[in-house]
Amino acid sequence: MADVLHEVLQKCRSALLGGTPILYIKTDSDIFIRQLVSCEDEPLVVLLSSGGGQAPGEEQELRRMRPIYELRDPRDKQLKYCKNYREGVPRVSSGLYPELYASEKDKAARRGMGPVLWSCKMPDGQGEEARKIHESLERYVADHEDPGHPQYLYLQSSVVLLYSSTVSLSPMLRGYTEVIDVGYPDEEEIRELIKSQSAGDPSVVENERYLDALCTDFKGFSAEEVTVTMQRIMAVTPLKDSKRVEQLILKRKRQRLEGGLLEQCAAEGDIGGMESFRAWLERQRDPLKNANSYKRSIGTLPPKGVLLCGIPGCGKSAAARFAAHTLELPLLKMDIGSLMDKYQGVSEQRMREALQMAKAMSPCVLWIDELEKGFSGASSGDDPSFKRMFGYLLGWMQDNEEPCFIFATANDIGGLPKEFFRSGRFDALYAVYAPTAEECVGIFQVWMERAEKTVAKERHLERKEVCIFGQGCREAKLLRRVVNEALVRQDGTPRIVIGSDIQKIFSSALRTLGSKAVGGKAIGAQEWENALRDVISSPGFTAYGDGKENVDSIAISYCRMLRKGFIPTSDTVLFRTQDYHMEYAQRYERLKSVRTEAMGEEERRQHEQELRRWEVLQDRHTAFPDAYDRAVYAFLRARINEVAAPLEQRELEKMILR
Repeated sequence: MADVLHEVLQKCRSALLGGTPILYIKTDSDIFIRQLVSCEDEPLVVLLSSGGGQAPGEEQELRRMRPIYELRDPRDKQLKYCKNYREGVPRVSSGLYPELYASEKDKAARRGMGPVLWSCKMPDGQGEEARKIHESLERYVADHEDPGHPQYLYLQSSVVLLYSSTVSLSPMLRGYTEVIDVGYPDEEEIRELIKSQSAGDPSVVENERYLDALCTDFKGFSAEEVTVTMQRIMAVTPLKDSKRVEQLILKRKRQRLEGGLLEQCAAEGDIGGMESFRAWLERQRDPLKNANSYKRSIGTLPPKGVLLCGIPGCGKSAAARFAAHTLELPLLKMDIGSLMDKYQGVSEQRMREALQMAKAMSPCVLWIDELEKGFSGASSGDDPSFKRMFGYLLGWMQDNEEPCFIFATANDIGGLPKEFFRSGRFDALYAVYAPTAEECVGIFQVWMERAEKTVAKERHLERKEVCIFGQGCREAKLLRRVVNEALVRQDGTPRIVIGSDIQKIFSSALRTLGSKAVGGKAIGAQEWENALRDVISSPGFTAYGDGKENVDSIAISYCRMLRKGFIPTSDTVLFRTQDYHMEYAQRYERLKSVRTEAMGEEERRQHEQELRRWEVLQDRHTAFPDAYDRAVYAFLRARINEVAAPLEQRELEKMILR
């Protein structure tokens, strides 16, 4: 803790020499404040009294700037004996401060005992208690600036030390307050704290790899929290039990984040499809986990992050959990909505604190879910707090050099400011389209595997001891047959499904056959296929693409991702960026508006050829092997061409207005 304490002390002393009446330390730790005001090596209270004695050289210069008084009695360093130290803010009474007097006799004579150091933990929120404290502090500051006040000299040398993790001050007080961040210890300091608390345990001290892993796990802890957590670990388990130690640290980390600005989420092992995205993630693992090594050896910075965009229910949230699992990093979720506050300046402060915490806990994955809900229209909004919050995030994304990997997801990028897509904010922009037939098969298989793992966990069995699905149930041939036949109507139109639809089909089918699994008998392949078909054909089942409004939202979302050149997450791609020609939009719209009733057959045929020539989304002329993919391609391509031209026209008008 020495480095952090030393840094805060230096900032406090600089503020005190400048005559700042209020110091605001950003911490909730009462222990840290006690250490701050009673540090023997660099005593803070040395600057908080009325002077006395000769002070040569530098001390004389300090005296001229601010009175100095050293506590000569050793007991004074324990604070409870120190007459200059008070807990709580100044109590105002008829404009006088009773805390500045030593006794009733001194009060009568108005003879002071010297300046005072007050410390006060600020309450949460803007309640009655906070209001009273603000009123008292405002009176204190006003008297501090009044040369005619009877205790002016003492007040000029006194200071109020406030502390809490969230800064809450009235507008008047902000100009008289120095806000001081309590930083997080760096890796080297964490290493020394672990060693000092390990009692020389060779399993830690002599094992550099284990020590490095512990340092990573403790990232984002304050020095005090590292010390306390190590003491608790030492009390319940030997340090050589690395798995148990890691569990205790992660449990403590989750407790710290509960109800805070960030939420720690569990990383999960697999998703269906997204082969291209999986391969890209694998390439990011080593540069993130060994960011310092890469910086020292070849001078490169760690990967910034990724923006994953797609229609709802296509697995973006599951992909975030999978990414953290693949990268072998903790997953922290930041909810933009929870950072917003009605009081001016609080939202920006929360954003800064959340990003500071994420940076301190790096290497990590910072998951910003549904980005468009937080920042759609941010660049054109009227709320200045919202604009500053948005600007701070963008600046942090651009300038951050720590291995804090941003995983942002969005359902619709239409309202997102163009600044998000500028180089330097994300390393890649990926599009999640509705799953192809092959990906549908993969998603079914993932859910089948997950169901058996869940049963094994609940029954406390080995994974190999659980078999819900018999031979052939997992075969791609069976599942592909269900997709190609049950999800394509007789007229050739598809029932477009998303990942959550497949989960619904799987769960409903398994529940109908659940009694067999409970009885210990595995489900047969034919039974499983029939159950899946029955669910899809039942009157109660609806797919995402069954509704016209949802089909339109799919088409619009595809247009936006294609025009911006998003990379498909899958190797199997129905629609390609190179087939999308937004420059054709106006010509296509004009041709489409031409009335053809009076045309002859040949003229109408030529007109249709001309229309196809200027379609915004050109036909690939590819024979897809799966009937489901062929049906989806034909159906959505027609709808995309319907919405693309007016959509591109609106986008062009927006650009002109900007």
